[in-house]
Amino acid sequence: MAILEGGHILAKALKQEGVEFLFTLCGGTIESIYDGCLSENIKIIDVRVDQSATMMADAYARVTGKAGVSAVTRGPGHVNMIYGLATAYMAGSPLFALSGNSDADQLDMGGSQELNQIGLVKPITKWARLVMQTERLPEFVSGGFRKLWSGRPGPTHLSVPYDILYDKIDDSNLNYPKPAEYRSTARVCGDPDLIDGALKLLSKANNPVIIAGGLNHWHGASSALVDFVEATSIPFFTKETDVNAINHAHPLYFGKATNRFAGAAKELRNADVVLALGITFDTTIGYGGPPLFDENAAFIKVDISDDEMGKNRSFEVGIVGDMNSVLTEMVKSADKHDFHKPSDWIERLNLAREGFLHRVSAAENSDSVPVHPLRICREVRELFGDDATISVDGGDTVLFSLMAFNHYHPAHFLATGPVGGIGQGVPFALAGKLARPDKPSVLISGDGAFGYGVIEYDAALKHDLPIITIISSDQAWGIVRHPQIMRYGLERAVATDLRSVDYERVAEALGCHGELVTNSAEIRPALQRAADAGVPAVINVPTIFTSAEAFYPQ
Repeated sequence: MAILEGGHILAKALKQEGVEFLFTLCGGTIESIYDGCLSENIKIIDVRVDQSATMMADAYARVTGKAGVSAVTRGPGHVNMIYGLATAYMAGSPLFALSGNSDADQLDMGGSQELNQIGLVKPITKWARLVMQTERLPEFVSGGFRKLWSGRPGPTHLSVPYDILYDKIDDSNLNYPKPAEYRSTARVCGDPDLIDGALKLLSKANNPVIIAGGLNHWHGASSALVDFVEATSIPFFTKETDVNAINHAHPLYFGKATNRFAGAAKELRNADVVLALGITFDTTIGYGGPPLFDENAAFIKVDISDDEMGKNRSFEVGIVGDMNSVLTEMVKSADKHDFHKPSDWIERLNLAREGFLHRVSAAENSDSVPVHPLRICREVRELFGDDATISVDGGDTVLFSLMAFNHYHPAHFLATGPVGGIGQGVPFALAGKLARPDKPSVLISGDGAFGYGVIEYDAALKHDLPIITIISSDQAWGIVRHPQIMRYGLERAVATDLRSVDYERVAEALGCHGELVTNSAEIRPALQRAADAGVPAVINVPTIFTSAEAFYPQ
């Protein structure tokens, strides 16, 4: 007979799921979980801000392909972590978020820090529950994990009342479900007739194109996607705000499908057949319509979710299935159809891409003082190559980074995703280093965005996570200030300017390595010194006040 606290029972259930790390900010309602994690050898990574816990869990999931797990206390801790939860929800990251809660026997009585926690997170989770019996903790943990992996991955949440966590019961008769016993690994295959219809439509197209969403990454479809591209010679793009879909650069990959930048994408309006693989037709992809796509283009929609079929854009062929299974079947059947290489179409895309890259290259090689943000991106890319985990944070800084890192291994490039927020950069970089400890983890951040996470450099030092942040310091909330000046004039531009801050000295005050770099020739040596320092590092680079909009295709 084993008499265990609820927190220990919960930790045993997490261990059954293969959990190695718990990302957290402490609170009196969740100490029992910590004690259980110590007994189960689950390492506790504590941070300084609640939202950083969920953000680290999100990024850890993206890099490793495993579920990330976070825990915060009730009330204010729960509220503060919501931004990280929303980020994971919109990005489709498998995150299991725990919160403490008020005593179960006092709910709805106005107990200490009592909130309707489930009501707050239900719209931004796939599943949210309040557990009311200690003996049901394993059941609820397994339920949350089952749901976060089903269909499109996404976050789930469990609120655990104080008395449920600290209650002691005999666990000898409890069932701790094994994942293999309650989660099927079966693939959802597409309808063969619909797959054949899709191939017929693509083979007859003059200007066919593929748009691949992040679901291809989560479904392990990267290799099948490239195999299909090579079998058909159809050019392809990925969705701007999604995790990338392929592992290696490819000559038929033409960047992000967005009307914001990536010059080849302006030719998408001439595509006559579009194969949309795991795409949510939201604003970042023009809802699947003009001006990014021609309204008369024929769409083939492939998705694991019925809910996404026909949303915002009608289709000629709609296939429900997981990306790997559908693409594998399309590869097998491709030789039954006459796919001619669309040489004129590919040439047009190449010309658009070359023109765009020429414009980017000029800025990347600029020796201007202050430094151009694209020069920072170039130095990071060339020094670390594909070896590093790259995180990006900010407004224009992220857009410049997406231009410079036009292709990068999906799990090793971390951006906020569809939520479009800022402040996740330092937690993402920390998670990247934890997940890939033998590889550099580099954050390219705007100065405004860096202010959100600078205190987490304390956590970086505490947990021996020597990340490198290089800051593009233009003393502005640039992506907002540029249109504000255009709309109202410089003299009426308010609340969008920032003071010049010695961020490198802030890092030094926290016990980390810091440097100020004022010209482009000093950037790479400073990055190398940071990499060699063996401690978390911050490089502060004053940059010109310039907008990514200058690179948008005309």
